[in-house]
Amino acid sequence: MDDKQFDKPVRVRLFEGAKTLAVRSARQASALLASTDWPGERTELHRDAFETAEKVVEGSRSTVDSRTRFEEAAREAGILVESDDDEGRKVTYFESSVKIRPYGSSSVREVKSLQGASEVLIDWPHAKRGPFYQSAREVVEAAIEGTSLPSQAREAFVALAEHAGILVAHA
Repeated sequence: MDDKQFDKPVRVRLFEGAKTLAVRSARQASALLASTDWPGERTELHRDAFETAEKVVEGSRSTVDSRTRFEEAAREAGILVESDDDEGRKVTYFESSVKIRPYGSSSVREVKSLQGASEVLIDWPHAKRGPFYQSAREVVEAAIEGTSLPSQAREAFVALAEHAGILVAHA
């Protein structure tokens, strides 16, 4: 049986603390989207992802379409763990986002990934970089390189934001 394999898996985590699940085919995507295990609402993106996966299994759509729609639905549901950005770089998402109010800004920024945390750290004011900053920077970089866990990087980032007085919320 042709399982309509994706060119690369979509990694999701159905709930906090769960193991990462690699969805490798349209058939797996369809089954997960139809499952009661799906944590998100049954939105338009969800329905489109399900219908596209079903059409791929039937042979009338491409696996690229199914993978793209499934990834969009997973991102919307907050369960996407890894993806590629517009330039093809790997993005690793936190289990839950961290909301901060950056220095000198009146708006809130939602940091959802290792790469987002790294961007904030790159823009961190030089005058405010100290031991908390250095520790967070080292752990975030190590997680991007794969030598520490994303959860450890998130924890260090939250500690820095809290210490700096810019933390708005985190789950």
